[in-house]
Amino acid sequence: MALRAVFSRLLLCLCSVFVVSSTYAESVIIATPQRGVGIEVDVFDSPDAINGKPSATSSVPATSVGLFTPAVQSFKGKLYMFWVSDSDTAHIYFSTSVEGNNWSSPQTIPVPNLLGNVSVTVFKQKLILTFTGQAQVNSISSEDGMNWSNVSPITASSDAAYNSPVVYNGQLFVFYCEEDDSTVYYVTSDDGLQWSQPSLGFKENAYRILSIVPVVYNGELLLYYSYDIGHLAVRAYDRSAHWGDEQTLSGIANELLLSRATMIGNRIFISSGTNTFASTDGVNWSPYFSKTLGDLTGAPGLGVSYAITTGDLTTDNPQLPADLATGLSHTDYATFAWRSFFALNNTAKTPLPANRGVGNPDSSFADSGKASQSPNPLLWQTFAHRTELFPAAKEQKNSAGGPIRPFGSAPQYSYIQFPNGAPLAAGATYAHYNNLDEATQIGQNAIFFPVNPPNAAKTGSDYAPSNDSQILFEAKANPVVYEYARTLSDFPGHIVLPDGALEVKAAWRKLADIPVQNRARYHTATVVTYQGKDDAPVAHNEDYALVALHIIHKTPNYPTFIFATFEHEDALTLSDGKSPSGLYYIANYNEIAYPGLDTTNNPPTATFSDGNKTYTVSLPNAGLVATSKNPGVYSNSNGIPEGQAGPIRVVQPPTIYSEVEAVNNRVRQLMDGSSEFNNSVWKHYRLKGVQAIPSSTQTDPDYYLANIMVESSQPGIQLFRGSNVFPIRNDNTLTNARNQPNINVPDYDHSTQSLTMGGCMGCHGIAQSSLKQGFSFLFDAINPMLGNKQTGFANPETVGLPDPRTMKERALKYSFGPRNREAIEKEASSRQTP
Repeated sequence: MALRAVFSRLLLCLCSVFVVSSTYAESVIIATPQRGVGIEVDVFDSPDAINGKPSATSSVPATSVGLFTPAVQSFKGKLYMFWVSDSDTAHIYFSTSVEGNNWSSPQTIPVPNLLGNVSVTVFKQKLILTFTGQAQVNSISSEDGMNWSNVSPITASSDAAYNSPVVYNGQLFVFYCEEDDSTVYYVTSDDGLQWSQPSLGFKENAYRILSIVPVVYNGELLLYYSYDIGHLAVRAYDRSAHWGDEQTLSGIANELLLSRATMIGNRIFISSGTNTFASTDGVNWSPYFSKTLGDLTGAPGLGVSYAITTGDLTTDNPQLPADLATGLSHTDYATFAWRSFFALNNTAKTPLPANRGVGNPDSSFADSGKASQSPNPLLWQTFAHRTELFPAAKEQKNSAGGPIRPFGSAPQYSYIQFPNGAPLAAGATYAHYNNLDEATQIGQNAIFFPVNPPNAAKTGSDYAPSNDSQILFEAKANPVVYEYARTLSDFPGHIVLPDGALEVKAAWRKLADIPVQNRARYHTATVVTYQGKDDAPVAHNEDYALVALHIIHKTPNYPTFIFATFEHEDALTLSDGKSPSGLYYIANYNEIAYPGLDTTNNPPTATFSDGNKTYTVSLPNAGLVATSKNPGVYSNSNGIPEGQAGPIRVVQPPTIYSEVEAVNNRVRQLMDGSSEFNNSVWKHYRLKGVQAIPSSTQTDPDYYLANIMVESSQPGIQLFRGSNVFPIRNDNTLTNARNQPNINVPDYDHSTQSLTMGGCMGCHGIAQSSLKQGFSFLFDAINPMLGNKQTGFANPETVGLPDPRTMKERALKYSFGPRNREAIEKEASSRQTP
């Protein structure tokens, strides 16, 4: 090794040489190396504590360990720790662990001419390692953590000893600086294979930059760096690709270099010397933990364990995750989704309604599942119903149509024709937190469980869906969305919901339609339903069972929201797991069109991956739905009204992703191993999938995310991508423009490109890109379709399959309004080719 390279390697280490809560959802990992001995790993279950106290300590004995800082990364259900030796320039070493407590024996990855430290991130479902080789910055990658690619050059550099990757704005960045230079450069990649030309980050007024540490925190890419002697600083790179001014770090004294950084929720951690510091603003720091293992102790590596433990399920007052790091695998998004489910399904604090939207500090997720109907509403059940978010009564509106009542007010459900609520049946009240006022899947179909499975109900030879068990829906928003709506003075040019905004959509079926012996498998509640006709609804109170829950959550690092959907396991099969339930829908259309696709010579398909295998399935044929090609499906006959088609049996393509399945299995194992869940209703719910990263690639994880009981019809909502134009007046055609871009990234204000996303995110992307409503369809209420500028929601939908005119009117409520007519026409005339 050249003397200059040796000097460079030693400088990377010198700063590290010193002679002398209640259970939290995720854990901080601090890995402290001791040269020639090994790495001691401390796990901290309370990263929000002022001073860190490890809950567990383990070690990785390895004489290969030098003074270089380890790199720690979560990937597909494991923690990976990488390090390099002071003397071995031909190998990268690594060890793995599930939760950070027990580590595997070290393994090696052969690489040529290793001249500096190794850094790690995850991008496109691959582990990415970056390091300096001879005259260039290199990378290697792995899809499984065991089999590694060949070394690939990232950028030419004569001595870029300091380099580090980070994922931001959907791109992979690698920052680096040359030895004896005060300039920071970076390159980017959209796929981890092809790299941009080097770009200038910034030039510091200094002799030389000694270290660089990037991390994404609070929606910004923060680049920490040290220069000259004792100067520690940070610059922010935002979504508009602008660098902020230098900010000097406070609270980190007598340190030469910065080594690693990570974040959990709203807290960030950084290591320097043998110390780890914590901050809530990224600038002002306080000591968190320090460990010295003798004379040759290196700077600690930092990471996060996202593994779900029993404590997550049983701790009192589980907290909704505030944010998530970037550069993660799909497993970590699945654990985020489950932790959201734990928090939202804790009971609400009492007394109510004053404490709506506040979790019970003395109750846990486990507690809420011990009885089918919990004594108090669940946390999410106390969120604001869409009609409370935008009430129709004029005296209750602010100037934009939003609420003026405090969030902690009694339930109140108002509609344009019934500003004080629909008439109540004898004995019914509105003093319930679940108002099931939607009887269709966004207007496209009505869905039913046969009461005599698997056969749909009939009256004579005619089908009679109204005699079966219909799924009903409701949409709700958390206090963050509610307060945003309260502050609006008018409808803005486009809506950007605040970080922390969360909306849920719940699906329910009538409890009395479920066999008595199976009712304890469901969370149940007394709800408000509507009977009669849509223009003359009557409100009733009935007991219903929860069958599905959608959760969409905006965080600082994920401005396009994280979408998760949970469903009850008794959907397509009965409680025995084998017998078909017969779940079916009646489509509110009798024809399908795919503009821009040659459906004559190339029948439409959807391609997706379950993480192990790629599948291609045929979509429903273009043209009429009720034809001889679909035996048993009728339109304008056999009890199915004109313009509609059915009954159509719901099918489930193999879209559930393997990493999601693994997390589901982990949660179920923890429940089975805890007496707290002996008879829990929550053992019968599962995560269907999660979306966090926008994409146009169909084989990306959970690209076609859909809940079997919320998005059931193909291609309109199950296997959805692109855009739908539906309904069109006097036309019973569902038009699915499958190549229509539908989401602006990295966000609306800083859009650099439009993607054609699928599934839940793609559907809500229309609300972002075309409707300019910030991914929320709830703001349709102040995006009025009526010429009189009336805001609020139309009448509640009544139980049963109504006449064609009513079904068409229901569908129109979910279509684009007049202010977006241009978007409708654009999508209807789309002729893009795949």
